[in-house]
Amino acid sequence: MKETWISERRMIQLPGLTIDRHISAPNELEFPGCKYHLLCILLSDHNQQKMTRIGEQESQKSQAKGDFWICPAKMSGIWSWNSTDESLTFVIDPLFLSRMAEEVGELNESKVELLSTVNAHDPQIEAIARLFQAEFDTGGLGGHLYAESLIQVLIVHLLRQYCAFSPKIKPDVGSMPNNRLQPVFDYIHSYLDRPLLLAELAEISGISQYYFCRLFKQSMGVAPYQYVLQQRMEKAKELLHQRKYAIAEIALLVGCADQSRFTRHFKKYVGVTPRMFLSKK
Repeated sequence: MKETWISERRMIQLPGLTIDRHISAPNELEFPGCKYHLLCILLSDHNQQKMTRIGEQESQKSQAKGDFWICPAKMSGIWSWNSTDESLTFVIDPLFLSRMAEEVGELNESKVELLSTVNAHDPQIEAIARLFQAEFDTGGLGGHLYAESLIQVLIVHLLRQYCAFSPKIKPDVGSMPNNRLQPVFDYIHSYLDRPLLLAELAEISGISQYYFCRLFKQSMGVAPYQYVLQQRMEKAKELLHQRKYAIAEIALLVGCADQSRFTRHFKKYVGVTPRMFLSKK
């Protein structure tokens, strides 16, 4: 089915989930359902919604900026609207949600039932959506690790608040032991020149992704994505000191896709641009 009502679209694709930011023209849509869970939050003002129906849930009110709906996998829906809207949709693989439920609270796959929801407002979901909106606006400045960390927070919140059976979150067990941390450090330092994924780091530590994030932060005082960014910038400082590489080359050597993105990261971390850093030496 060609989505002719979509006039502009950008996506961030992650393991088990896609974030889809799009602008949609007025339309009436009968949706037969799909194999993914959908969570869609409105980013723009002046919505003129005529009807939203998901399963047995129905609303004929316009949505406010920050309102969202949830359409569980295989559930049909009807949408009708008269406005041009900007939205952010999280397309969630049910297997990913089930795996997270098992990791977080030992919730059996058969118990993972996402609830249909229409015209709802949740400050935490809105805050996460705004952070992803900023990622789109900056060209993915935070990188995959940052995006994956945000998704961890979103999924746990959905499991707690929008599932028929809420998992019992297992308590943390203190910091991560050094014999699990050191291989992660070694791996990060060996591959600073390429994107790093949360699944890779968690697998090396021998801990689930959810608890890896929590225990890493308790051990290091920063989230994994923050630690990796710090190491990239420290490596960049070393390479700048050597004066053997152009700034564009250093950007690639520390895993930044382009010089502009590298400069923004470097200035935020060091306080000056790479060129200014060089001029002071």
